[in-house]
Amino acid sequence: MLTLDLPAEPYWLDLPRGVRVEIRPVTTAVMAATQAAAARRLAAIRVADPDLDPDMSRGLSFAFLVKALARHAVTAWEGVGDAAGKPLPLSPEAVERLMDLDDIAAAFWDRATAPVVAVAAEGNG
Repeated sequence: MLTLDLPAEPYWLDLPRGVRVEIRPVTTAVMAATQAAAARRLAAIRVADPDLDPDMSRGLSFAFLVKALARHAVTAWEGVGDAAGKPLPLSPEAVERLMDLDDIAAAFWDRATAPVVAVAAEGNG
C-alpha cells in the first residue's frame, strides 16, 4: 500500500557548514516549475554555445535544476552570512550563490527531494 505522508507545511533542512533552510513542500507543481526554469537556462546557453561539451551540459543542467528548486522552495535560512559574518538576507540571487557550493547543493537536492523519492520508491515496491 502506498502511504502518502508527504509534508504539507514548510519544514527545515539541515545542510553542511551549519546552514539550515526552510522549504515549501516539494510538490508536482514545484518540480514542474523547477524543471521548466532549468531547461530555459540551459537552452539559452546551448544557443550561445552550440558546441557546448556534453559533460558540461549535464553539469549545468543539474546546477540549474538545484538552483531553480532552491529559488522556488526556500522560504527562510539560518547560518548564511556575508564576508563580514553579518547574517545575509534571503533573496533569489543569494539562494543561487549558496547553491554554487557543491556540498550544499548536493545535500539540499538529496534532502529536499527525499520525501518524494521515498513515496515513489514505496509505490514501485
